[in-house]
Amino acid sequence: MRYFIIILIIYPFYVSADSSVLKESLWAKASQLAGVRPNTLYSIALQESGMRWHDHTFRPWPWTIHVNQGGIGIKSGPYRYPTKDVAVKALTAMLEQGVNNIDVGLMQVNIRWNGHRIKDKKLLMEPAVNIMVAAGILKDIHVGNDVRLAVARYHSFNAGRGAAYSTKVKRYEIILDEQFE
Repeated sequence: MRYFIIILIIYPFYVSADSSVLKESLWAKASQLAGVRPNTLYSIALQESGMRWHDHTFRPWPWTIHVNQGGIGIKSGPYRYPTKDVAVKALTAMLEQGVNNIDVGLMQVNIRWNGHRIKDKKLLMEPAVNIMVAAGILKDIHVGNDVRLAVARYHSFNAGRGAAYSTKVKRYEIILDEQFE
C-alpha cells in the first residue's frame, strides 16, 4: 500500500517516456544535464527530502535543511520549514553564523562542498534552481555509464556510505519503474 501512495504523488512529475509532458518537464531537463533518467533524479529527491505529507503521501519537501555540523544555538539534524520564506530566513541566519556544512532543499545540495556552484545560496530554496544545481553535481561526478556510482558519489565519496545510499535510491527507482512500465 505504501508504494501506491508514493506513486500517486509522483505521477505529475513522471509519465511514460514517450510523453511530451515528460520531455518538457524540469525533471527531464535536469536529468538530461545529469546523464540520468528522470525517475533516478526524482528518487534522489525522495531519499534526500522525502517526508509523509498531511495528505499521507510521501514526497520530497522543498524547504528542508539538514545541518550536518551545528554551531552556537544550531543543533545538527533535519529542519523542515512550512514555507519558502521561513526556510530562507533560517538558511540566512545559519549562514550568517558561519554554519555552512548544511544540505539545502529538495535535493539537499551541500553548501560546504557545492556552494561554489551558486552565488546566492538562498536561491537553493527555489526547487527549480535546487534541482538544476543537483543535476550539475551529478554531471560532474558521473563516470562513464555508471549511474549507480554517480548516485553513490552524490551522497559520499566514501565507498561504503555511497553504496548504501545508492541502494536506498534504487529502491525508490524500482517502485517508479514498476508503476510506469
